[in-house]
Amino acid sequence: MNLFTAAIVSLIRGQLAGLASPPEIPEGLVERPPDAAMGDYAFPCFVLAKALRKAPPAIAQQLAAALAAEVAAHPLLRSVEAAGPYLNFRVDPAEMARRTLPAILDGSYFRRNAEAPREPPREKVMVEYSQPNTHKAFHVGHMRNVALGDALVRIFRYNGIEAIAVNYIGDVGTHIARCLWYIRHRAGEPPTETQARGEWLGEQYTAATALLENAPEAGRAAYDREISAVLQQLEAREGEAAELWQETRQWSLDTFEEIYGWLDAHFDHVFYESEMDRPGKEIVAEGLERGVFVRSAGAVGIDLEPEQLGFLLVLKGDGTTLYATKDLALARIKFERFGIGRSIYVVGAEQTLHFKQVFKTLERLGFPQAERSVHLPYGLVMLPEGKMSSRAGNVILFSRLRREMRAYLLTHYLEAHRGDWTDEEIEETARRIAVAAIRYGMAKQDPAKSIVFNLEDWLQTEGDTGTYLCYTYTRICGVQRHVTEPPRPGADFSLLGQPTEQALIRELHDFNRTVARAEANLRPNMVAGALFQICKEFSRTYETSPVKQAPTPELRDARLALFAATGQLLKEGLALLGITPPERM
Repeated sequence: MNLFTAAIVSLIRGQLAGLASPPEIPEGLVERPPDAAMGDYAFPCFVLAKALRKAPPAIAQQLAAALAAEVAAHPLLRSVEAAGPYLNFRVDPAEMARRTLPAILDGSYFRRNAEAPREPPREKVMVEYSQPNTHKAFHVGHMRNVALGDALVRIFRYNGIEAIAVNYIGDVGTHIARCLWYIRHRAGEPPTETQARGEWLGEQYTAATALLENAPEAGRAAYDREISAVLQQLEAREGEAAELWQETRQWSLDTFEEIYGWLDAHFDHVFYESEMDRPGKEIVAEGLERGVFVRSAGAVGIDLEPEQLGFLLVLKGDGTTLYATKDLALARIKFERFGIGRSIYVVGAEQTLHFKQVFKTLERLGFPQAERSVHLPYGLVMLPEGKMSSRAGNVILFSRLRREMRAYLLTHYLEAHRGDWTDEEIEETARRIAVAAIRYGMAKQDPAKSIVFNLEDWLQTEGDTGTYLCYTYTRICGVQRHVTEPPRPGADFSLLGQPTEQALIRELHDFNRTVARAEANLRPNMVAGALFQICKEFSRTYETSPVKQAPTPELRDARLALFAATGQLLKEGLALLGITPPERM
């Protein structure tokens, strides 16, 4: 809870208590003015127009006059004034500093969201993300899913919610049959390194796709029959193709594990598409018996036309399952085995209709959790030259991404430290900055919007980049290294009178509120935006408020505490995005 916004809401509620039906005033209505010169917080009076039967500007004038004395006497607030339809409040900056900086320094600030009472109570949530396909190469486009899903899990946990992180790996399907068919008939010897083998499989899939698309009609028909035979062996789990599938599947899984390790992404459980056939057929049989599903031309499906969602096929005429069948089975496993209340799927926007159909089908099947199942769609990751495609092979593979980012970071930032730093520190620093650049770049945009990935732009130490946030953190660490004494939580924070200092304190104080909103809206970009704003405010404060050269020891102590608290919050906040900043760079 933000004590200052809570105080504002309490005062406004008090003024409205005499109404026969006072309107509900949630704390979330209080916002930040677009310009700090207007005040610290603003209350929009539009929400009171109906109850008070007045225009919002008139309501603002009336309330400002009525609240003036109470606000002036309030221990947390200083003043209130009307500005059009808004009530603008100013807080006591010294009190905000005293309520914020010591709590950040002792760590209690970072427990406030988890310990705050919730209505309705917190419920267990499962976040499914990443979902790579085996036998396809992992590329930069896959990073957005990982960045979003992993950040959501961390944000949920920060807010005191039990969150289960799961992956759902596509390890069966026609694309794999094509890849194995090509390997058996046309591919050369695979490489021996883990990452190289996983990407080699992706190359075989791309080559198979190109061969099929360019084959003459008669040749294509023959190829399709051969691929169909491979697919039958895979579904029966027997034969040479099934043995090759087991071996090459593991190559992909090993590759994924290495990538997740580099990214510091973790899963509590991993599901596999190959495990869902039998439970998928079981749920179809049960649905048929109950009349939820119907037979249509030998196949089985569900009529969702009343909801304008068309007809969803759940079993083909030949008895094989589909993606929807497996998602229904997986959902039941999630609900029944893990006892979750909410289920979140981080999947590309192109699957929006699919999930609407799946959720409605789950509802028809009688699962109450269906209405608490959410698809978080996200836009594509584009290259400056256009859309990426595994089928076409125009992607930036993970190995290339890691190699080029490391080379850039060493050349532009880290080689200068060779000799003073150990090789291990240089390599680890390069990894941390690279991960920060990728994770932050993928998380900072609204998920609904597409992203253009440009490696050099994302590695700049200026602008809205993860590299800049890391650089800001290392500047704070540098200040602390040059001041021998530790920060004092009991410093005289009333001395922090610079507008830049007060703006920074306000950003620090509001961070928890932003994290709570990010959870409610499933928007990690809100956290990223708050961290970027904190870094900008720190940069301004760094110029106006030197620590070591402060004119008095008391002011030095106050500024050191402010800088140390900023560094600690940056570290904790970046962790919510899966970023561990280096201590120096």
